[in-house]
Formats: sequence, structure tokens, C-alpha cells
Amino acid sequence: MFNVVLIEPQIPQNTGNIARLCAATDMDLIIVGEPGFSLSSRYLRRAGLDYWEFARIKHLPDVEAYFAQLDFARTHLLTTKVKRPYTQIQPQPGDSFLFGKETAGLPEWLLKANPNSCATIPMKNPKVRSLNLATSVGIVMYQMLSVYGFGLD
Repeated sequence: MFNVVLIEPQIPQNTGNIARLCAATDMDLIIVGEPGFSLSSRYLRRAGLDYWEFARIKHLPDVEAYFAQLDFARTHLLTTKVKRPYTQIQPQPGDSFLFGKETAGLPEWLLKANPNSCATIPMKNPKVRSLNLATSVGIVMYQMLSVYGFGLD
């Protein structure tokens, strides 16, 4: 129903957990750029447990080419740098949800060039910079799936 897109993820356990989430919810996982680990990492595999056969994962190594082909009417950029909550996103089947790498988030130029595509997970404590990547993906994507009855119809 949706595409979960990770831009240069750095922590294999996060990516493994996200792959498991995508397998459970029938969403595609797209890894863009070079991750900070091998895609055959044992930590990645362990986090996904025995659900790899159900995960649809694509690796697109060219970040610039990926960004150039995006349709920003169908792309949502998740960031800590805006005020618009993710609950205001009105998703359509086939939309892509981009999450940046754990150490830096999405590129600043991308956010500035596409402000209407940006959304955040609100956090009450301003001293907490961000949530864990796998947690963030889970929060946002289950909200998006809830709009369509979790695809269980």
C-alpha cells in the first residue's frame, strides 16, 4: 500500500526491525544510498527474524537519481525540523514516506525545497532531539495504515 524509504540508514537493527514491520503490513521497503552496514549483516537478519521471505526490499544505491525522480505530491518527508504533525498527512495508496539516516535525518536542501511535503512526530520534551528510527517508522506507518483499516478489508 505504501513505500517506506530509508535514506542511508546507519544501524542494522533499526533497518531489520523496519523490514519486519514492512513484512507484517505488506509495505515495500526501499533503501536508498549506501547504508552504514552490509545488507547481509547478521544484526540486520537477527532483527528481522525469520520474516525475510515476506519482506519486499529494494536497494537503490544512487541517492541523487532517486531524489530526481520523486513525485513530491506523493512523497512525505519525515523530519524533526518542522511543526506540521504527521497526523495531518492524507495518504494515498502508493505514497512514499522518506526517513533520513539516524545520525543526520534527511538532507536540509530536500526539506527546504519541499516544505509542503514535510511532517514530524510531535514530542513534548524539547530536550529530546528525536525518536529511534524504527520507532518513528512504526508510529507514522501504522497511522497511515489506519486510514485504510490497516488493509484488512
